[in-house]
Amino acid sequence: MTPTVTRIMRRPARGGSRGRRYLLIIVIVIALLVVLDFGARVVAQNIMATQIQKQGLPQKPDVSIGGFPFLTQVASKNFQQVTISTSNLPEGPVTITKVTVVATGIRLKSYSSASGTITGLSGTVLISFDSLGNTLSQQFGPLGQLLNGAGLHLTAAGPNEVKASLDLVVTSGSATWRVTRVSGNQLHIGLVGSSGLPSSLLGSIQSLNVQIPKLPLGLTIDSVKVTPSGVVGHVSGHNVPFGS
Repeated sequence: MTPTVTRIMRRPARGGSRGRRYLLIIVIVIALLVVLDFGARVVAQNIMATQIQKQGLPQKPDVSIGGFPFLTQVASKNFQQVTISTSNLPEGPVTITKVTVVATGIRLKSYSSASGTITGLSGTVLISFDSLGNTLSQQFGPLGQLLNGAGLHLTAAGPNEVKASLDLVVTSGSATWRVTRVSGNQLHIGLVGSSGLPSSLLGSIQSLNVQIPKLPLGLTIDSVKVTPSGVVGHVSGHNVPFGS
């Protein structure tokens, strides 16, 4: 092989090297944009959580903004989906164990005040059995006195019923209540069965209406059901303003 041919064969392919260099630059630019997008999303989530807290929450909720890329949503002032959750929310006689809602169609009016409108909200509220048991103990006077503040230990007894096994000072037995939504955010808890309990106690635990005050973000309870975790209510809201 002649020297000239050898030099030609050993000469690096300039086109391939230039292509790899351009590809590397593109990868770096995309990585920087992703990092910038992620950082902006974290900042926005914190700001939005602060504004949502002003709508009646005792503490700042967890906020997660969905959709990618995020910066295009900022530019259009229209966010596709935001998940909002909070826990241990005192509402009148009940402490709601957890609230999780998904907000859609969030339209931002002003960057400076971080204010806007949420087109739709849909999610769930959970009232754990411990929380409901404490509520019943407080609301059912004679029963609460017998339990000495120990609370009721409830379990699921069906899609809309809860059952308590009672070990009182003078007797033991069980009681089953049906949990239904009356109207708005009012729940009715009605006795449907009992065993081993004195008649003097049954009269005080027959029926109870629990009024849950106005939930934050204009949420209303649409329906309730009993699950192994507790009483779960489906909630919704529409055209809810937020921010100042």
